[in-house]
Amino acid sequence: MRRLDVFSVEGVEGRSIELQCPITVPLSQVYMVLWFKDNAGIPLYSVRLQRVAIDENLKRHDQGVYRCRIDFRTIQTQTYRYNLSVIVLPEQPVVLDRWGRHINGTKLGPKEEGDDVVITCRVSGGRPQPEVRWLINGVIVDDQYEQNSGDVIENRLLWPTIQRSDLNAIFTCQTMNTKLVEPKETSYVLDMHLKPLTIKVINPPNTLVADKRYEIMCQSAGSRPNAIITWYKGKRQMRRTKDEVLDHNTTTSTLSFAPTTEDDGKTLTCRAENPNVNGLFLETDWKMNVVYPPMVTIQLGPTLVVDDIKEGDDVYFECHVRANPDWKKLQWFHNDILLQYNGSARIIQSGQSLVLQKVTKQSAGYYACSAINAEGETVSDQQHLRVKRKC
Repeated sequence: MRRLDVFSVEGVEGRSIELQCPITVPLSQVYMVLWFKDNAGIPLYSVRLQRVAIDENLKRHDQGVYRCRIDFRTIQTQTYRYNLSVIVLPEQPVVLDRWGRHINGTKLGPKEEGDDVVITCRVSGGRPQPEVRWLINGVIVDDQYEQNSGDVIENRLLWPTIQRSDLNAIFTCQTMNTKLVEPKETSYVLDMHLKPLTIKVINPPNTLVADKRYEIMCQSAGSRPNAIITWYKGKRQMRRTKDEVLDHNTTTSTLSFAPTTEDDGKTLTCRAENPNVNGLFLETDWKMNVVYPPMVTIQLGPTLVVDDIKEGDDVYFECHVRANPDWKKLQWFHNDILLQYNGSARIIQSGQSLVLQKVTKQSAGYYACSAINAEGETVSDQQHLRVKRKC
């Protein structure tokens, strides 16, 4: 009998394995093939085939040394030995958060920019001891693991200061102790709450006409989930809005409003914020230029007493105008007739004042002023002038 050749063979628990005697002569010269386990004298199998399946469902106790003896009809018997190691696969990896709680589902987070990802992969069982490693998007980032207690292996991953670009990154815990089967994996997709990146008012008009209704659009992008947009005039929130969610984390909000003359020079503010990200928002301001016809009022000079004007007194009126754009022309009327300025008639215009020198009874009546700008002409209410006879 020739010397024993030894072959090392690995099999996986629960799988099948086939051992093969290396017969190098025609099978017609083979009388019998006998299989033995360990030191047993009684063969497990007695066949005329060179291959034999030890078990279709390999078990841990199947591990051992198997001998294959080939009896030939005319030549010397040959014996081969197989050292079969049964590999016990580890259990499916379990992932824990930083507080040791099991993470359910397939989502990690949601997290915010600047957060740290702290997760632990725990693997139980396995022979030989399995490797436990972390991969991000298929790239190994941490292969340092340690034995915890018993047959439990852990790998704690600290991935610091995550950025916007880490959104939807795949964190995979992988364990393996053989190349005969694919590694066992547990994966999570990183979910993030992101603050808005941009905000702008889309094509705002250069001027607004008072009391005319406008649709003003504001757009924000970069927030996850989509930003909530609010409008403010000063500190007062504007409620008449319509929001629309577009692709790529973009939101638009359309404000419908009719500016008044009081809004000229005031500021509209569009603010975008993600309510899931505390204290972070973007806003843009737009100063309104509201145009309107002149607003005109007439007033008797403040030093005069309206019921105590006598013939020969000097009287003056003031015309107060508020307009955008500024007024270009100012006119005065007496009893609805346009006044012509005449120094000899003692009717003088000075700036926005009308001066009547040494009034007479004919000076009495109703006075008004008007102002004209690019938006139109406005005539004031009338101011009544009474002139008493001089005693």
